Amino acid sequence: MTGIVSYGIYLPNRIVDSRLASKQSGIPQEVIEEKQGWRVKRISEPSEMPSDMGVKAAKIALKRSKDTAGIGTENIDSVIFVGSDFKDYGVWMIATKIQNDLGIKRGFAFDIAAMCVGMVLGLALAKRMTDIAENVLLVATSKESYLVNPKDPSTSWLLDFADGASAMVVSSKYNKNRVLESSFISDGSFYGATVVKSLGAIIFKDERLRASWPYFESLMSKEELKHRLEPVSKRNFVKVIKKALEKSGYSTKDVDLIVLNHMKRSFHKRILDDLGIPVEKSVYLEDFGHVQSSDMVIGLDLGIKKDLVKEGSIIVFASGGTGFLWGATVIRWG
Repeated sequence: MTGIVSYGIYLPNRIVDSRLASKQSGIPQEVIEEKQGWRVKRISEPSEMPSDMGVKAAKIALKRSKDTAGIGTENIDSVIFVGSDFKDYGVWMIATKIQNDLGIKRGFAFDIAAMCVGMVLGLALAKRMTDIAENVLLVATSKESYLVNPKDPSTSWLLDFADGASAMVVSSKYNKNRVLESSFISDGSFYGATVVKSLGAIIFKDERLRASWPYFESLMSKEELKHRLEPVSKRNFVKVIKKALEKSGYSTKDVDLIVLNHMKRSFHKRILDDLGIPVEKSVYLEDFGHVQSSDMVIGLDLGIKKDLVKEGSIIVFASGGTGFLWGATVIRWG
């Protein structure tokens, strides 16, 4: 038994809209808004590190968990980083930096690498490690907008990538907002969909290193991705969502809110159509862009604000991560 005690979201102040993105990339504004499916997104300052954003989101979540259930910094047994692999430094564990900055003295911290499926997988892990950690802090950050080269047509489909962070406090002693079952699947043939050949966000803080500015690249042709990825991705999204619901004792008819990571508008609708879930039971992150695995928490918050979440609501988090991995986790709210 594991319940979500609280969550926190941090979004930078700087806004980039579809008009500016169109000017930078040469992609028509209407294509960005209607096909890529976003109007505005948040971008961090060059000196704002992924760990900085993660700490800000975690502080919000920890304050709420303290107020809600008396679970504060001093009660956290484990910090799991479930965000982007683009961290302050390359070959480096960000979870211990977040642990240190928050003043968490007990327990242990570690990173997982699951791309945009991180928060979905993090909830599944937290549910299964209750014998070694009662109270778990999940933290996700993304600064991946800096990795997107708007001039590169092979990866300009990633133009929706945005910056920000989220955090969740989950506890085996909290009997509300229960984390139910999960399902995951991967397809290794897409391992080369997006890569970065040099890494470490610290380069944006150090003028001497900016000459090695990294960008996303693809080891696969644009045509191969276009023709192969979408049908595989749709099939796997549907598969993990249905399986996670079935394992939890529910079906797609029971879903009150489904949160999908940000994707192009038409693909979002096709997944819902295949599942038989009305679009009114989903949220679309057109005013946020794709904040990596934080999409799940942003979507939950948006669903609550839109009054889609009530006592006993069945919520599905589902995400796909480049590499390529798909995952779904079911939550019973209240």
